[in-house]
Amino acid sequence: MNKPLIAIASLVYGDDSAPGTNYCNAVERAGGRPLYVCRALEAEDVAFVLQHFDGLLLTGGGDLGAEALGAPLHEKAEPVPRERDVTEIALARAFFAAKKPILAICRGEQVLNVALGGTHCQHIFDRPQVHIAHQNKETRHEVRVCPGTLLSRIFGGAQTLTVNSTHHQAVETLAPGLSLSAVSPDGVIEAYEAGETLLATQWHPERLLDEGMQPIWDWFVGLCRQQKEA
Repeated sequence: MNKPLIAIASLVYGDDSAPGTNYCNAVERAGGRPLYVCRALEAEDVAFVLQHFDGLLLTGGGDLGAEALGAPLHEKAEPVPRERDVTEIALARAFFAAKKPILAICRGEQVLNVALGGTHCQHIFDRPQVHIAHQNKETRHEVRVCPGTLLSRIFGGAQTLTVNSTHHQAVETLAPGLSLSAVSPDGVIEAYEAGETLLATQWHPERLLDEGMQPIWDWFVGLCRQQKEA
């Protein structure tokens, strides 16, 4: 079987928050072939990845740095090495411009939004209305799914989903061209999308394959397969 190739960005050397095996397992379970992008990329490298891979997976990890945000860091921020931000932002912009499939998760959701011109909240717990323990990996909470969205269709018209949380940062305002897909009861943007080829979630669906999140991976890898065969 000619499996679609999924670029997992990024595993930059020296970054302790680099992605683990859950992402690979999720891609493989849905029928894809995951490969890591393992260093900071020059422009010609980005073009190579765009040409040879069928989809882009932006993963979780540490916080965006000051240079990527164009703002001083919050005292609670724990930024990753600059090379990771640079690599992921470049790939995000390239795949988005080419309208190739993108799935962005947690940090990846935040990176993609910043890459496309959105604004960023460096510490959601500064907001008085935030009451969910979003930073506890054992947390499960509901999100409200916006009707008529790609996310809603992936889950058969579901109005709510039960998700997990491991974050203290989040999207503040969406970049132009992005649409809200889901929001938490305390107002945190939990998912957004663009057309039929981009989905971003603040939660970690790779950890919830047996808790109802397999459809996200089936959608993503299936779309990558369609693009490969087109």
